Amino acid sequence: MHPNAINLRHFRVFLAVVSAGSLVTAAKLLHITVSAVSKSLKELEQELDVQLLLRGRKGVQLTQAGEAFNKHAAQTMASFRLAMDEGQTAAPAPQILKVGALPTAAGYMLAPVVAQMRERYPHVQVRVESGMYDYLVGKLRTRELDLIVGRLIGRDMLGVMFEALYEEDLLLVVRTGHPLAQREQLQLDDLRAHVLLASPQGTLVRTSIDNFLLSSGGVQRFQIQESLSETFSRVYVHDYDAVWFVQRGVIDLDLRLGLVQQLPFSSSLLRAPIGLTSATDRPLSDVAQMFAGMLRQWCTARSAQR
Repeated sequence: MHPNAINLRHFRVFLAVVSAGSLVTAAKLLHITVSAVSKSLKELEQELDVQLLLRGRKGVQLTQAGEAFNKHAAQTMASFRLAMDEGQTAAPAPQILKVGALPTAAGYMLAPVVAQMRERYPHVQVRVESGMYDYLVGKLRTRELDLIVGRLIGRDMLGVMFEALYEEDLLLVVRTGHPLAQREQLQLDDLRAHVLLASPQGTLVRTSIDNFLLSSGGVQRFQIQESLSETFSRVYVHDYDAVWFVQRGVIDLDLRLGLVQQLPFSSSLLRAPIGLTSATDRPLSDVAQMFAGMLRQWCTARSAQR
C-alpha cells in the first residue's frame, strides 16, 4: 500500500458514492463524469489493496472493509473542513510593540512607519507613548517599553544604547505672514527685535542654539524666552511674533499645513542625530527588530530625497 498516493479527491468521491448510493448520482453531485468517479474508486481500492464497495444494479453496498474505511474517512473529512474553517477565520494572537516617542519623532518619523507596520503586519499592535526623555528611559529600563525613537539626549545613558538613523535640523520658524518671512535675505542681527523661543539651559538643543547665536557675537544680544511646552510655544509664535528654534519633527505638521514658515537659516550647528534607544540588558524582540528595520528604510529614503 502506498498511502501517499491517496488524496482528498479519493475521500470525497468515496463518501459521495456511499451517501448517494450510486456512482451516477455521486457524479452529478460532484459535477464530474461517471467514469471519473469509477476511476477514483478503483485507484483507492488498488492503493488500499481491498474491496470497499459491491456494485450492483440497485446501487452500491459497503463491504466489511468499506464499513471500517467509511467511518475513518468521514472523520478525516470532518477534521479537514474544521481545520479549513478555523484557518480562514481565526486571526493570529496580536503581538504588542511598545514604542516610546520623543516629540522630535512622534509625528515626522514615527507616524508613517507605524502606518506601514499596520499595513504589512496587521497582527501587530503598536502602542505609542510620548513623553520626556527621563520618563521614557525609566519605562525602557523596567521593560514597559521595547524601544524609544527620537533625538539623542546624551545624559544618563546607563543601561541603554543609541543607534543614530539620521540628522535632524533645528529650524527657525515664525507664523505665516510674519514680517521676517517677507524678507528675501536675513542676518542673525535681524532676530534681535523679536523674542526667541528656545529650550532651557542644560539641554543639548539649547547648547546648539547658544553656539549658533555665539557665531554672531553673543547670546546676550538676543531676547530669549525659555520653553519646553509645545502648546505654549505655538501660541506665543502665533500671537506675539516670536521666532521659535524647534526640531523639524516637532513642527513638520505645522509647516505642511501652512501655519508657520521656516526662516532661511542653516548651519551644521543646528543639527542633531535622531535614532533608536534600546536597552543593553536584552535583545530586541522579533517584532521590534522588524519595526527598527522599517525605521531604517524610512530614514534612508528620506535622506535620498534631500
